[in-house]
Amino acid sequence: MATKDEKDAPARPVRRCFVFRDAPWLLEDDGLLKAYLDPDPTPLARLLLRRLKLEGADAAADALPLHITRRPLNDWAFTLAEDREVAAELPRRRKAPTDVALGISFESAALAQAFRERADNDKGLGKLDAPVGDLRLNAALHWGPGRGEGASFGTVADAHRLIRAESLRTAGLDGDGVKVVIIDQGVDASRLPPGSRFMGGWWKAGEPGAVPPGKAAKDNHHGTMIARNVLELAPKAMIFDCPLIPPRILGNLPAFLSDAFGAITRMAIDIELLGLIRPKTFRGRWVFVNAWSVYDARGEATPGEYIRNRYHWVACAVDHAATVADVVFAAGNCGAFCPDGRCAEELIGPGRSILGANSLDSVLTVGAARADGIWAGYSSQGPGQFPAYGGGPQHKPDLVAPSHFRVLDHAQRVAGGSSAASGVAAGVVAALRTRWSEDAVPHAALFQRLRNAAWQPDGSSGWNNRFGHGVMDCDGVLQGLAGVPTA
Repeated sequence: MATKDEKDAPARPVRRCFVFRDAPWLLEDDGLLKAYLDPDPTPLARLLLRRLKLEGADAAADALPLHITRRPLNDWAFTLAEDREVAAELPRRRKAPTDVALGISFESAALAQAFRERADNDKGLGKLDAPVGDLRLNAALHWGPGRGEGASFGTVADAHRLIRAESLRTAGLDGDGVKVVIIDQGVDASRLPPGSRFMGGWWKAGEPGAVPPGKAAKDNHHGTMIARNVLELAPKAMIFDCPLIPPRILGNLPAFLSDAFGAITRMAIDIELLGLIRPKTFRGRWVFVNAWSVYDARGEATPGEYIRNRYHWVACAVDHAATVADVVFAAGNCGAFCPDGRCAEELIGPGRSILGANSLDSVLTVGAARADGIWAGYSSQGPGQFPAYGGGPQHKPDLVAPSHFRVLDHAQRVAGGSSAASGVAAGVVAALRTRWSEDAVPHAALFQRLRNAAWQPDGSSGWNNRFGHGVMDCDGVLQGLAGVPTA
């Protein structure tokens, strides 16, 4: 029963994210377009209220019944430290946008529902995709990079020995010419190994407190740990930063998903344009590593709208990115035996813990094992959430890579969780791309070869919900690629 204080308390703001596909007003309505591009979101909020005949359009800016908090498809900027000429040319090459994404905070759920219904009926705004729902801010609701518990197991050398990484070095596969984007909390470029090629990256330049690529805070080690795991295996790879995950864990799932949609969409478009501007450097051989997952889905207005929806717009953005890059995801850290403390009870264990974009067939989903080959009990377990293309249970994770090993020369002394494993796997992929481009071995074909080469520590064959197809095996995949022409 609600208390008097609860009854008298003001209504909690409701957050929604809307995507308008093929929005005519980007081409036909100069007023709306100008407001959409204005750094101040207030004029657009007023125009939308008037267009949809909702009350409050003439209120003071801080009293408007809705506030536009994000425009994820035009919030992300690109910086390229080594080639300012290309960075300046890129905006001129971008086509006029056809889609609009808006993050909106409404004063009430009733207003959010009215906005959705009227926007859905106003075809002049474009085809409306289903929104991501509200999330009550709560310290128990989190997403993001995980951590294992307990002592470390082995060193970097032990981790590489498990996956037979020496074969990459023997073959001269060092990542030269490969571009790796670390989609994480941010990278501190000053903490990368000497001689590393840090290039720049994507960031929300207009957001208060936003940190440029390569400038992550000294106490923010996670993204740098992922980058270093990549560079241990592909030391000549070019590192790009995309600080997508907030530096502090927050409970705003809609904002995070809208940012993810904007960042991944922008990167996929820019990568194609960079390849046209400077093909020798930027065409092909891109790898995205995503060391994040959703731990608690109570932010969904409709259960499963992101975590079990194959056609959610974040999943579609990742699918598109997988046509221009090898996309690697951490499986997550909600395994049955020692899940991360942030995992919601209903999202722990087999068939319940590899969620959303981490389940896509177009990505390589990586679980975690110790450096001695023992499965990490926190590693999320399959199958995935989307039916496989053939209709049966989806075989996720694809494989496992080592995690929870010591990194003595770095501030984050233990590389833990499926996050670290995804960094190792991305380093292997980057090393392989040194020799074989997407023209020689397409993205899906490379991932299939990695699955085929993996081995099960217990000697069994096939897929299981802990190891996937098994432990990553660099030597095995190189043997399988021996007869494939390079390009």
